[in-house]
Amino acid sequence: MPTERASHVGEEFPALSTSAGVLSRLAAQRVIQTGRMLDPLLAEAGLHSSILEDANLEVSARSQITFLNLVADSLQDSFLGFHIARNFELRELGSFYYLLASSDAVGSAIDAATRYNFVINEVIRVRQKKTNRFSINYDYVGLERHRDRHQMEFWMTCTLRLCRHLTSMELIPSSIEMIHAQEGDVSEMERYFGSHISFGAQEDRISFELPVADIPLVTADPYLNKIIQAYHQNNSDQQRHFHEPLRVRVENAIGPRLPHGTAVIGNIASDLGMSSRTLSRRLADEGLTFTTILDDVRSSIARRYLANGVLSISQIAWLLGYKELSSFVHAFQRWTGMTPTGARRQLRSAEPLESRTTTDISQ
Repeated sequence: MPTERASHVGEEFPALSTSAGVLSRLAAQRVIQTGRMLDPLLAEAGLHSSILEDANLEVSARSQITFLNLVADSLQDSFLGFHIARNFELRELGSFYYLLASSDAVGSAIDAATRYNFVINEVIRVRQKKTNRFSINYDYVGLERHRDRHQMEFWMTCTLRLCRHLTSMELIPSSIEMIHAQEGDVSEMERYFGSHISFGAQEDRISFELPVADIPLVTADPYLNKIIQAYHQNNSDQQRHFHEPLRVRVENAIGPRLPHGTAVIGNIASDLGMSSRTLSRRLADEGLTFTTILDDVRSSIARRYLANGVLSISQIAWLLGYKELSSFVHAFQRWTGMTPTGARRQLRSAEPLESRTTTDISQ
């Protein structure tokens, strides 16, 4: 096992880095397998081809999400994260896999994940709850959740696959919830999960019936588990701590509330444990306003949905929390100087040739 942390690639903010770039490497391999050009995608995301050669090389969490979006567009795979999670070799997760696999039961494996998930990704926090159900929640820390879809779908799918693999049981979740909106036909995902998936939810969460937490793992190894726990605890003690910008906290609180039309300053302040006045003051101290942040989040999400091409303009307006389509159109014109329809037409005309069909090119 390595005794020191690997170097970073594509690091915009020093503390926002994945500890293992596994998902970036897996996505890059898929690009190579299809015969498409990889280097332009890596360059646009701020990554380097060295991530394919060095399995210990870390990458920026922000760059990884950008890269996944670019790869999904290039491969025309709307469910890239899900497809990667279904097919990759689980042992590519390295010591993190063996940490979970050597645990004695599902619940203790997830407990280990809550403490040491930073080994794989430092900006995703895992929590488990045992009330009337056994639930596994994912939170983004220090990075805007609304920028991501594929990474979260990877983690949710990987969680279920690990639980099934380590128990040799075809476990079926009682519920699956994801914050991002549904974009396209999700029947393939729902067949795999064996359950309906709720998109546009308040949380990223996968839940099982309570007894699932106590199911023993067929791979349990208490001796190995003790060794790996000690190794990761040592790394945990040395883990870098960083201050999460208030803007990012506000953006991550806004995202889940948009489809429900409740992304107003009073609710967001309450979610963050402060009053509206305190939130406004703290944002002002940083030269920000709540309205500006809300506009930026809506603008960013709107552009992604328009590029996707699956959602109608009226559906996008609803997902952004607008009660009237005209309100969305006016806001979008204010942000970009064009209508949503015009922006979608422009995005389609800018689509790379390699991602178009033969018929498209010949016309």
